[in-house]
Amino acid sequence: MFKTLAASFSPKNLALLAFLTLIYFVVEKLGVRLAFVHPLLSPIWLPSGLALAAALLYGYRVWPAIFVGAFLSHATTSVPSLLIPVGVTLEGLAGAYLINKFAHGVKAFDTAKDVFLFVFLGCICAPLISPTIGIGEFYLVGHPPSTNVGLVWLTWWLAHAIGILLVTPFLVLLLRSSPQGWKPFELVELAVLLLGLIFVCLVVFGPLSLLLNMQKLVTAWLCFPFLIWAAFRFRPIEATGTTLILFGSAIWGTVQGYGTFADKSLTKSLLLLDPFIAVVGTMTLVVAAMVAERKSAEQELLTAQRLLQTAVEEKERDLVVTVKALEMEADGHVQTRTALHIIQEKLRRIPLN
Repeated sequence: MFKTLAASFSPKNLALLAFLTLIYFVVEKLGVRLAFVHPLLSPIWLPSGLALAAALLYGYRVWPAIFVGAFLSHATTSVPSLLIPVGVTLEGLAGAYLINKFAHGVKAFDTAKDVFLFVFLGCICAPLISPTIGIGEFYLVGHPPSTNVGLVWLTWWLAHAIGILLVTPFLVLLLRSSPQGWKPFELVELAVLLLGLIFVCLVVFGPLSLLLNMQKLVTAWLCFPFLIWAAFRFRPIEATGTTLILFGSAIWGTVQGYGTFADKSLTKSLLLLDPFIAVVGTMTLVVAAMVAERKSAEQELLTAQRLLQTAVEEKERDLVVTVKALEMEADGHVQTRTALHIIQEKLRRIPLN
């Protein structure tokens, strides 16, 4: 126990907690800038994804960083809160516990099954904690939301779910993936993919949507082929990176009043964007995981084939040596029989008298 406590207060661990506290504080401050329904409520809440990623990567010991970062962020707003930081901390820890127990933790993005479990446990179940505690605190202090409580709760839950879906997979895959050597044609292909995706994002979610009069909902799915391309041709980390580019462009364009999901009400616009992010983000993760599974299976088969081929070659070499030894032994037997035959002939020629 004392060793555990000493490790918790080690300079390395304290530096990690201080860094995570600062990052969480900054990200939460940026998230509050999108709060239109309530001063503390944004339709897309990225800090929830950061909290879950930190808990998955570094363990439950990071809870002080999440709590302190959230507490300091809320303490500097017009609506200070104590229970909301508790809610976001419990949300991150609960999500990490469920994913560690049922979806293989940081390896949750290696298989399609674990991706679905991550989405269900991390993006649907865990975010139920924060809005429930937060709205409960509003009623406890006598300041209930002035708008529809159900809408506030739904927006809060959906915002945290989308934040987890966007941020957690990218951070986990980025920090646990080993460096990959890039071939020249792969770099060219990735550059073409990103340039094409950025252009389509400008058409669908940017100023070009006004110039080209492309305001129909169906145009949002023009980006989908680029995500499938990234999922099939590259690793899951590159696939999640392309989704971040797409959704970052979509959020920016929607806030600026451009694109498919732009509406007179900015809150409504972002709430319309959330289901699109959820569906496309989930499908991209699933496809990337399925492709990674196939590549892993192919690699295992190739490894097994090489091992089998090596074993067969070794057996062939052993067989050749054995055959040569048998041939030499057979030659020895022939020579022995010949020598015996010669001796017998000589013995016959010897007179008995």
